[in-house]
Amino acid sequence: MERTRTRNLLTAGVALGALAVGYSVVIAPEPAQAHGAFTYPASRTYACFQDATGGSSGGALAPTNPACVDALAEGGDYAYWNWFGNLISDSDGRHREFVADGELCGPTEQFSAFNAARDDWPSTTLEAGTTVEFLHNAWAPHPGSFFTYVTKPGWDPNQPLTWDDLELIDTAVDPPLRSGGEAGAEYYWDVDLPDRSGRHIIYSVWERSDSPEAFYNCSDVVFEGDGGPTDPPDPTDPPDPTDPPDPTPDPTDPPEGEYCTAEYRIVNEWSGGFQAEVELTAGEEGVDGWMVDWVFANGQTVSSLWNGAVVNHGAHYEVRNLPHNSLLDPGESTSFGFTADHPGGVNIAPLPECGPDA
Repeated sequence: MERTRTRNLLTAGVALGALAVGYSVVIAPEPAQAHGAFTYPASRTYACFQDATGGSSGGALAPTNPACVDALAEGGDYAYWNWFGNLISDSDGRHREFVADGELCGPTEQFSAFNAARDDWPSTTLEAGTTVEFLHNAWAPHPGSFFTYVTKPGWDPNQPLTWDDLELIDTAVDPPLRSGGEAGAEYYWDVDLPDRSGRHIIYSVWERSDSPEAFYNCSDVVFEGDGGPTDPPDPTDPPDPTDPPDPTPDPTDPPEGEYCTAEYRIVNEWSGGFQAEVELTAGEEGVDGWMVDWVFANGQTVSSLWNGAVVNHGAHYEVRNLPHNSLLDPGESTSFGFTADHPGGVNIAPLPECGPDA
């Protein structure tokens, strides 16, 4: 199979959260040893920090994701304000000796609440069998190696994570570093994803070469693609690519007199929830930064979102571009997706509006 490069973000998969571009961090209640964690796919601590703050850098922590709510209640706020400091200072490469089964996501007391075995942590959607650029925040850069694992086929997210559940899929030694990432400076490198389906954990160990210190993080992901969707497809889903083409396809010319346009469609629906996609197309002048907003009509709430940064004000939602999809040529399109809970239907009113990022 020919591998393709893809960036199905983020989902960021962060409930009502946003990946903020460059922010300052509120000082933790006690001194923090803070050095970095995955921002894509989002580590569990980073995803919950985004969920609890809506992508801002201050204010009270108010998570909405149930797993993040429980982690805050059980473990306090240290792991939130120090989402980049999930480390053991003297493990010196002896990871299995220092990190016990069932404690891989939070090997120290301050992060232990993030070990909970459950299937509702915020997640990032990834396409199985593709090559994806991973992003690891470098709050304090260090030389060393990044070991990336993924849970094996058949892994149960409702059971404690063990070392034997993991398969090593990538090792990156001193990957390149750049500024201007979603949470500051970041390491970046390509990772070949295996064939998987449904919910899994991508587990990372960042082992410093200049110190016995190492960092341990879980990133909750949902694999789509080769393994198929995790929920039964809705019979109203768009036709399969093998179906006869629509005799009246949408035009590809850029919309006249518009900065950009947005089109909303339901991809999948199940009891109590649905998945949607919004495709936006640049107007005649192209796009340099965009924002799409809409209002839910029946009390729906976003539970995860990828390929954009989301904030909400009650039922009013705003999604802005991420660095990789901010620039669009005339007529060029990009899309973001989300899952949502719906107590009263899947429709929104009015339809999404697209414009420049104010």
